[in-house]
Amino acid sequence: MFWPRSFCLACLAALTLGGCSSLSSLGLSDEAENFAAGSALSVKLASSDRKALGGAVIAAVQSGKPQRWRGVRAAGIVMPGGYSIANLRPDPNARIALARADIDVGYVMETELGLYVLTRNSNIRIGPGTQYKIAEVLPAGSGVEIVGRLTDGTWMLAAVDGKVRGYIHKSLAVKAPGTELLLAGGPRRRPVRCVEFTQRISIFSEKDEWADAACHDGVAWRRAGSVAAPAAVNDNLLGL
Repeated sequence: MFWPRSFCLACLAALTLGGCSSLSSLGLSDEAENFAAGSALSVKLASSDRKALGGAVIAAVQSGKPQRWRGVRAAGIVMPGGYSIANLRPDPNARIALARADIDVGYVMETELGLYVLTRNSNIRIGPGTQYKIAEVLPAGSGVEIVGRLTDGTWMLAAVDGKVRGYIHKSLAVKAPGTELLLAGGPRRRPVRCVEFTQRISIFSEKDEWADAACHDGVAWRRAGSVAAPAAVNDNLLGL
């Protein structure tokens, strides 16, 4: 699983100070988050059950592999899913799916910029610059939602069909027809990277299964809600 450079550096520092495997070194104290809060069985969990579940959630979202856990009264499994980002919608807890894990979202952005149309075949990059690799090429005329724009106004984070695909240069898109005069632009925010997951819990004869997400706000893991170009054209030149 890919994690932003800032998070990796923080984990490296924790390793230097004594390991990155404990809950506290990962930014989550033993009592910080109840990742079972989305279940009616949450109130029946002992503190040791919540602690075991929290460790399993962190291990699952970081490794990308299912994690089983067992506490005093309860047991379960956490199954990681796709990636998403929060803190870019009017409701900061609303999440937008990420098309891939390696999109770099570690920047403060202008938000709520509305719909745009690509004016030419455009490279969609995993980061805001030509030094970043191309994730895909979208054809001229494609409609995109600009969910974020770097504060210097040069690179924009684009979503298609509700899923963030990567960055496009501002010169490659114009406001969608009919929206030119609409006021757009929300507060500046820093995206929060999240990992979706499904989990199952069993407490004696009672069972529950539900979907949720864990988001890292740069300090701690939180439960979500608590916080094809023409062959004759050189795409690298035409589409930035």
